[in-house]
Amino acid sequence: MAKTTPVLKELKAAAKGLLFPSESDAPLEAFAWPGGDGPPDEAAVRANAKVEKDAPVQQLTVPDLTRTIPSESRGEFLHLFATLAHHLSGVTVFKVGEVNMDLYIVGRTTDGQYAGVKTQVVET
Repeated sequence: MAKTTPVLKELKAAAKGLLFPSESDAPLEAFAWPGGDGPPDEAAVRANAKVEKDAPVQQLTVPDLTRTIPSESRGEFLHLFATLAHHLSGVTVFKVGEVNMDLYIVGRTTDGQYAGVKTQVVET
C-alpha cells in the first residue's frame, strides 16, 4: 500500500456513503498504490490488487461505466467523478472477475502513484 496522501483523503471523502448500483450495491473504498512507468494498465491492476493470473480483466472508460449507473442515481456520483478527474490523470476502469467482480477506478497522481476507488459489482 502506498503512503496516505491528500489525494487519498479527498477520494475517501468523495466516496463516503456512496453505494455502487449493481445487484450488490456495495460501498466504494479509496486506495493508493505505488506508481508505475505510465498510466494505469491491466498489469498494474493485476500486480497491486493481487489478481490471479487467469482472472479475466475488462478495461472500460469512465463514460462507459457512467452509462451503467441508473440515471436517477448518476447525480450522487458527480462529486466523486469530478474529484477523480481533478486529482488523477489517465483515469481508467477495470472490472476483475466474472459475475462477482471487483471494480477499480484508477488513475495517476501528480507524484506518480496510482489512486482511485474500488468496489464490488454483481453482473448476472
